[in-house]
Amino acid sequence: MPYRVDRLPLAVPVLEELAAARVRDGRAPATAWAVFGPDGVVAAGAEGDPAVGPIPDAGTAFRVASCTKSFTAATLLTFVADGALALETPLTDVLDATVLGASRPPTLGELAAMAGGIPIDDPWADRQESMTTADFDALVGDGVRLVSEPGTRYEYSSFAYAILGRVLERVGGRPYPQLVRERIIDPLGLAGVGYDRSVDAVVAPGYARVEGAWTEQPWAGPGAFSALGGMIATPTALATWAGWLAAAWRDEGDAVLAAGLRRTMQEPRTPIAGPATAHYGLGLVVEEHERHGRIVSHSGGYPGYGAHMRWHPASGIGVVVLENARYSGATLPATQALQALLDGAADPDEAPALWPETAAARDVVEGLLRTWDDAALAAIAADNVVLDESSALRRAHAERLRDRIGLRADAPVAPLTRSAARSDSPAHLIWTVRGDRGAIRCEIRMTPVRAPQLQTLVLKLG
Repeated sequence: MPYRVDRLPLAVPVLEELAAARVRDGRAPATAWAVFGPDGVVAAGAEGDPAVGPIPDAGTAFRVASCTKSFTAATLLTFVADGALALETPLTDVLDATVLGASRPPTLGELAAMAGGIPIDDPWADRQESMTTADFDALVGDGVRLVSEPGTRYEYSSFAYAILGRVLERVGGRPYPQLVRERIIDPLGLAGVGYDRSVDAVVAPGYARVEGAWTEQPWAGPGAFSALGGMIATPTALATWAGWLAAAWRDEGDAVLAAGLRRTMQEPRTPIAGPATAHYGLGLVVEEHERHGRIVSHSGGYPGYGAHMRWHPASGIGVVVLENARYSGATLPATQALQALLDGAADPDEAPALWPETAAARDVVEGLLRTWDDAALAAIAADNVVLDESSALRRAHAERLRDRIGLRADAPVAPLTRSAARSDSPAHLIWTVRGDRGAIRCEIRMTPVRAPQLQTLVLKLG
């Protein structure tokens, strides 16, 4: 299925509304976002509550929390490419660690793929950012306790990535943040990325909701646990990073990390239990979407921050959402945003097979969006339509959307094969109407009678 990346700017109103809703609903004092395609960042923006603090912009930096793990995994793979390490290397070959509760130590690859047997440890690990190297060495030397044999099951462990960071320091001979900068950040020319407040950007303070009010959280400086979540980045910088990872599926050449190794990060390794088909790769989560195929992502949650980066390797389309609220759940708006981006960019190979009445209803809706006509709606609508929502309310909503996207009254109607159309039956249709500044995602469904009428009409930014 072809994806029209030239349509991505039309999704800006969707991202703006999602960000505004997050702030309005009290999910975070500030939400920043960026959209990227195969040629780089397409758009970025931010929303903030001025009653809490300065309103951010696309150049404001946030702690990206566990999205940091992708930087750690990529740095590990640079050592693999150099022959200094192997994913099959047992942990105890490169670190003075005592492993308890299993017949063997985990390998570096098992730790990176969340299959090392270390139990989930987020609440504790997230508070250890600034631990000294000496204390960390004493901790792992005293004993790392496992709950399963390495390589046998998924257990999300931030501690595992702190251990990998220490391994990199031992082998590389320099502090972990310096290694990432030398091997990844500087060679890629990533601006607005770092591990402390000296990053070249204004850093948004982190907050938590305490007794109904936003309360600024203490800042933790870099230390022995930085490899699991210490990265600070602007939405544009993180989107540039994610776009470089996504480019591995289209471009074989790269002097920083070969495309094949970047693809290795994005291949399924450890199955994640749950209703969705998902695996952990190396510092990234790999899912299978029922319509769009492979989706790669990672979330971040930290005291004071939430983050999510998400992309579609086949098209190179992706999104980043950063927030400054403790464990804010940025996964939700990022997932909604990527869904809107892909649905609006994807054109079917052929038009869906529709009832003639469904196709006729689509034509009426296209006309209503340009010039509302109560009589035209009444002529095709079942009785539930105006009972569910009055014509006056539907008209006001349609006209707001029309003005928001800049849809002209004389705008031509695009064929369904160029309208990101999809259908689950001849009685159903979803498609996109594009204006000068955005797009409307339309959905209709017909009644199951001899002479079908319109029973569902949904219009939203798309």
